[in-house]
Amino acid sequence: MKWTIHYEMMEDQDANEKASLVINDIVEEFERLIPKGPPLGYKPLHLINDRVAGPTIYWPLGKDFYKIGLNISNVFFNQVAFQFSQEFCRIYCDPRISNWFIQLMNHVAALYFLDYLNKKWEHDPPMEELKDYHENFSNYRSNLLGTAFSRIDMVKYQISNEWVKNQVKKLINRETYNRGKMLIVAYEILGLFQESDANWQMLPYIGRCSVPAPPGDPKDVTTIRKTDMDFNRLIDAVPKEIKPFVQKLVDKFGVMEEEGSE
Repeated sequence: MKWTIHYEMMEDQDANEKASLVINDIVEEFERLIPKGPPLGYKPLHLINDRVAGPTIYWPLGKDFYKIGLNISNVFFNQVAFQFSQEFCRIYCDPRISNWFIQLMNHVAALYFLDYLNKKWEHDPPMEELKDYHENFSNYRSNLLGTAFSRIDMVKYQISNEWVKNQVKKLINRETYNRGKMLIVAYEILGLFQESDANWQMLPYIGRCSVPAPPGDPKDVTTIRKTDMDFNRLIDAVPKEIKPFVQKLVDKFGVMEEEGSE
């Protein structure tokens, strides 16, 4: 594993070691999916428990480390997985950038990793006493989605493509939004990521294709930027083999249609 992780979440060292069972699996899978690493490179990762501001990645960023705060009352593996995968995803997109698309990718990652851990722990539990725990990841994921779906108009939702385009338009316009709807949009596009593991390699290009773009120097971590997405630039920037995937994503969002109608 290329990451060095410091656990400072719990006073009880056994609790920190338990949390590492989930976090190590997530980190190793990120490394497999995105072998080139994050835009700012590999740095030591410091994890704490912040019951006020967490889950969050802290700003200003340390020049020599990343710091993530979770918000957990105990080591509930599914809760740790959901929160950590979202914040860790931000590092792979570029933690200097903040926009709706990165927030959406965080939710996609959270859903992916709950499913991934369910399957991995079913066949390869980290210890004997956790051999039946994998179902908790699946149940947690189902409960999150069930709650989100219960709060929308299901008749309207059946026209899924139009519903997704409408929700993305609201995100682009920075309208008041809730995480439940973003989770549903994430669920709707997760299938595109699952068509090929290579599609996850889009993540490190998101920051540089934001407007305004982040500083060109990866050591420049002095300014966080609220940005918009330039999807034309993203299609041009990503490797040739995943351009069709990004185009499918753009078509699903209808963002080029919006630009063309202006």
